[in-house]
Amino acid sequence: MKLIEALGKSFKESGKAARAAGQKKYLRNQFECFGLTSPERRALQKIAVQKHPIKDYQELVDTVHALWSKEERDFHHSGMELWGTYEKMWTTDTLAEFKKCITCNSWWDTVDHLASNCVGKLIQKYPELQKEMSNWIVDDDLWVRRTALLHQLKYKGKTDEELLFSFCEKTMDEKDFFIRKAVGWVLREYSKTSSDSVKQFIEKNRENLSPLSIREGSKYLT
Repeated sequence: MKLIEALGKSFKESGKAARAAGQKKYLRNQFECFGLTSPERRALQKIAVQKHPIKDYQELVDTVHALWSKEERDFHHSGMELWGTYEKMWTTDTLAEFKKCITCNSWWDTVDHLASNCVGKLIQKYPELQKEMSNWIVDDDLWVRRTALLHQLKYKGKTDEELLFSFCEKTMDEKDFFIRKAVGWVLREYSKTSSDSVKQFIEKNRENLSPLSIREGSKYLT
């Protein structure tokens, strides 16, 4: 694929080894890195996409998954942002493609972006997909559950409050840091829209919520 070849060439030429070492350490040595800052990578990606634009939906899917299969984290970040670049091509089938990315080479940096910027937007475009989140919140994969929690993160006044709180209730007993953090995060974000209901939810479930979730969720409450 010419786009991927162009990205690889420019990333290798522009990356810095010293920065790459720090990035790799930050990601707990799970992925290789080229040593690019996000603005640098996006600038290079913009040029490559302009030269080699994606022409149709299947090419988009194939390109993203090809990027996701590579070792360097920069390629994964490019893939997740390509989804957004070609948002107009999304269909109801795209949810399954997002899930493949969420469950492959998983870590918070890609999962959180996909949750609110891709899954959340897709469900707003195709509301009939909302019911699938009820399956995701009980999925065996913690990153899928985290996505279900976070998909409404940017909904503000359009948040389905009942669904949000029910998902928090389903996961608030979990011991995993990333789930506890996500519960607190969605409560904190929704408190900007409906502080009283979040305050009531925390008080009602104080014995079951983790200290981390309570601390995060109460950040803007008075």
